[in-house]
Amino acid sequence: MRWRIRPFAPVADREWAEGLWVAAMASSWPLLPAGIALLTDGLVAEAEAGPVGLVGVDLAGGILLILIHPACQGRGIGTGLLAAAVDLLRAGGTREVRAGSGGRAYIWPGVPLDLPGAVAFFTVRGWRHSGDTLDLVADLATYQAPAAAADRAAGAGVSLALAGGDELAEVVAFEAATFPQWVRSFSAGQGETLIARDRAGRIAGTLLLDGPDADTVFAPMLGPAAGTTPHRIGSAPGPWPGTARPQRRGGQPDELRGGGHEPRVQGTARDAGQVVRDTVGER
Repeated sequence: MRWRIRPFAPVADREWAEGLWVAAMASSWPLLPAGIALLTDGLVAEAEAGPVGLVGVDLAGGILLILIHPACQGRGIGTGLLAAAVDLLRAGGTREVRAGSGGRAYIWPGVPLDLPGAVAFFTVRGWRHSGDTLDLVADLATYQAPAAAADRAAGAGVSLALAGGDELAEVVAFEAATFPQWVRSFSAGQGETLIARDRAGRIAGTLLLDGPDADTVFAPMLGPAAGTTPHRIGSAPGPWPGTARPQRRGGQPDELRGGGHEPRVQGTARDAGQVVRDTVGER
């Protein structure tokens, strides 16, 4: 079979890309339209009959996904697309490339372990494992925070509150000094920021949250009443005891409430209480 590589066109290619997802992905991963919508750059493998493969690229340093039609797998198309994508990123000045995350946006924070073929695909091509991301699920309709956590935090003088707009600069400065890799996420202003402060009023920890009705790529799996937090709950060097109850600020609710659906950290787990490790590949 003869095929060629061309640039991905986000608007013109979206419909067939969604069809390719349905054909190529395991049944445990239903179509995530918002995930396909994240693809603004990439490369397409096109045969005489039409497109047969796709690699989504984040020019800041990420390979968002690779999809090859099942009828065309095992013919070197995925290998060719990946090599061309890495060359594209290298030409743009990228020095490190990550599978899944690594850029400005991602569908998964790594390569989901419930897609073993995807993990093997990167491994045999020289990509190395760099860390695990945990995906945790909880149903807020039945979740109860440990009562002792609030008491311990209050006794230590730690308080929580949703950040106001005038605190963004302070939050970003905290991230830059403590977790510089998270500056971009907190600066983007997506969702809300929960701040933990010590007795002196200094920021001791931060957490991004969104929901209920969070705009997440996993909406088809989670349902409408979903809330999400990022993959890091950050705090300055402690030790810091458990968490205190959030206080109201500016009319914001003091907790997320689920409507029987499963609020979830973005990633790969599907069932409440399930923990999945995402393998992150890089080259």
